[in-house]
Amino acid sequence: MYATTLPWGKILGDYAVDQGGQPQAVVWGRGDRLPAAVAALVNGTLVHGFELDDLHKASILHPSSAGVPAALAVAESRGGISGSEFLTACVAGVEIGARVGMSVGTNHLVRGFHPTGTHGTVTAAAAAGRALGLCAVEMEHAISIGATQAAGLMASQFESMVKRMHAGRAAQAGVYGAELAARGFTGISNVFEVDYGGYCSTLGDEANLSALTQGLGVSFETEKVGFKGYSCCGSCHTSVEAARRILAKRRIDSAAVEHIRVGTSKATLLHVGWPYQPRSVTAAQMNLPYCLAVTLIDGDAFVNQFSPGRIVSDDVIELARRIDVEQELAFDALGPAGRHKVRVAVQLRDGTSIEETVEHARGSEKDPLTEDEVIFKFHRLVDPICGKTWANKAYDTITSLDVAPSTAPLSNLLSQAFPKSKN
Repeated sequence: MYATTLPWGKILGDYAVDQGGQPQAVVWGRGDRLPAAVAALVNGTLVHGFELDDLHKASILHPSSAGVPAALAVAESRGGISGSEFLTACVAGVEIGARVGMSVGTNHLVRGFHPTGTHGTVTAAAAAGRALGLCAVEMEHAISIGATQAAGLMASQFESMVKRMHAGRAAQAGVYGAELAARGFTGISNVFEVDYGGYCSTLGDEANLSALTQGLGVSFETEKVGFKGYSCCGSCHTSVEAARRILAKRRIDSAAVEHIRVGTSKATLLHVGWPYQPRSVTAAQMNLPYCLAVTLIDGDAFVNQFSPGRIVSDDVIELARRIDVEQELAFDALGPAGRHKVRVAVQLRDGTSIEETVEHARGSEKDPLTEDEVIFKFHRLVDPICGKTWANKAYDTITSLDVAPSTAPLSNLLSQAFPKSKN
């Protein structure tokens, strides 16, 4: 709902509405109804629209940005399904998408793929297929059709709007996969295992195929999905947390900072450790030096810290230029579990040095947000856009989905249009 106020949410929503089509599913926060796949495209883009969506660390996947819009759009095309069926579909999407991401490994990101754009297609196909009630054979083809549409280049993080759309395209691809499979359209039956041209062999260097099924149905990856407390790339969150811990010890005047060194893994260095250039809001959200600098100055890294005006502020830019991000071989030796670990060392001009090491991001499975913190984040984002009354009703509707006879009330709430800001 917050992303409906942002330029990329409006541009894509307007474009989709202009294309028209069967009124199957709502575009959230607008009231327009479009074909299920097109609604999923817009809504998935909204969910990923400001780096506030959930994160499964091991697969480097934001599962709900692809799975939830796909499942709900398909549910609407059926006139609604029970809340428990909808939640089951969402969990199916997370489980399949996360496992596919884990099988391919971190090198997928290092090579330049955006995992939510790639693995998100599988997430969405599984979620949409479950919401559509596909049989096993149809589901196999739905997931395969989704997988073969996998795309998303990480270069989009430097200055573009299109990174936001990777999740939307993944959601759309998943709906395509489920709807085509239901009509008898076939995919690649062994899409993950095949040696030449298969998903894992093509998108990863040394795929771990056992991750696809090990503990499936017993050990749930959904339980390891975390909530973001900061509106920036998950790979920056440990640095933001380190900055907040430093500020808890003493107030930092940015002018008094001589130099800051951040040690981290190679994957995080390549992903977010590049020198900051104020090219776009996206670039700021994906850049560790900016996120660390703005947190040290503002004390937070939420939506206000990533406004078009703030990202070009001289104080933040000057401090970000005094931050060097370097590879820490000891962190690489920890494997995927240590990918986000950072050591932040602040050297002040008076000779004082302050250091913080953070291994797990606040909001991750290792350091989860409390329920109250999640609710606070929800209201902080939604109340200014939709109003407190709507937000309370949405909260009640969402938290009782497990016993709801239909998803229709949720869809009706999301169909309400709200005045948009001029941001």
